[in-house]
Amino acid sequence: MKISYPHMGYLSIPVYNMLTNLGAEVIEAPSISAKTVELGSMYSPEGVCLPYKINMGNFLESMDKGADTFVTVCGAGKCRLGFYGAVQKIQLSKTKNVKFYTIDTNHLFNGLYHFLQSVAPQVSRLKIVKQLTMAIKILKALDSINNAKNFYGSRSNKPDIIIDIANKSTREFRNCQTFRDIKDKQDQIIQLIRTMSEPSACQKPKVGLVGEFYLLVEPYVNYRVEDILLQQGIEVKKFVNTGEWVYSNTLLSSLGLYNEEKVFQKQARPYLNHHIGGDGLKSVGSMLWCARNGYDGIVHIYPFGCMPEIVAQYALRNIAQDFNLPLLSLSVDEHSSDVGVLTRLEAFVDCIRRRKK
Repeated sequence: MKISYPHMGYLSIPVYNMLTNLGAEVIEAPSISAKTVELGSMYSPEGVCLPYKINMGNFLESMDKGADTFVTVCGAGKCRLGFYGAVQKIQLSKTKNVKFYTIDTNHLFNGLYHFLQSVAPQVSRLKIVKQLTMAIKILKALDSINNAKNFYGSRSNKPDIIIDIANKSTREFRNCQTFRDIKDKQDQIIQLIRTMSEPSACQKPKVGLVGEFYLLVEPYVNYRVEDILLQQGIEVKKFVNTGEWVYSNTLLSSLGLYNEEKVFQKQARPYLNHHIGGDGLKSVGSMLWCARNGYDGIVHIYPFGCMPEIVAQYALRNIAQDFNLPLLSLSVDEHSSDVGVLTRLEAFVDCIRRRKK
């Protein structure tokens, strides 16, 4: 059994660590590239969203490297993610006899646990739970490093170095064996980032980054929006963090202490009162929080044709108008241009700076 999974930001780091520690053989897909997008688009249904196409490209490239077992997430609700697994399995089976596991995001902890039992039946339950906990700890550590990058990077005259430190730090967690090891690495990297920043009495412009989950966590797909804003002295707060999301939807959710839909339904009122699928409700709730907490602008990024985000966009525009808050919406597909995104971001930053003055 040779297991592979799609890339999704730094999520692949703890997943690789968890599976190898349990004795599974992992075949990682090559880093996302233009070839990945082209290959995935070729074998995807017409009109499907960009995250599906890239996931499909990841699977096909890892299959060329010998992978025969694939795992991905799915979720019920008004979003195409609900049928990703079923359609991808049919397409991949035309090429090779494969095993395909889908983990329901609505029952994330149970789904992950049963998947790990299937791929590592010889491992004790206690070890599986330990590896799951370690994976969550690694993700939370990477969240903290990314947040430190976004805060201190905007306050440094060497933001490129801070960005480079944060991006390369993910490799440090690839073979962690203990919780102490994770904590030590996290503290060392954040301290290094902190030393690169400069104290300043000047309040930096703050921008909230909202939108569809995959596009927010995968830098290749969002054209590294966070880093571009940091390089221009903008403090960025991203409202989707992989570790926080996994922690809330596994441990807290399984204990009945967290319900994402209820949290953001309350936060999004009165602009949106119902769950519309995907991350639409979260986008509206997050922007409204920013509007009430002194943010200088919002960047909304989503895949072309993503119905939940298109519905949410009406509420986002109303919030922008009512609170006089600049809003930049970026719709992305395989035909989008990095130059076009960069030009729009630079114009958006100029607008924020003029308002700030």
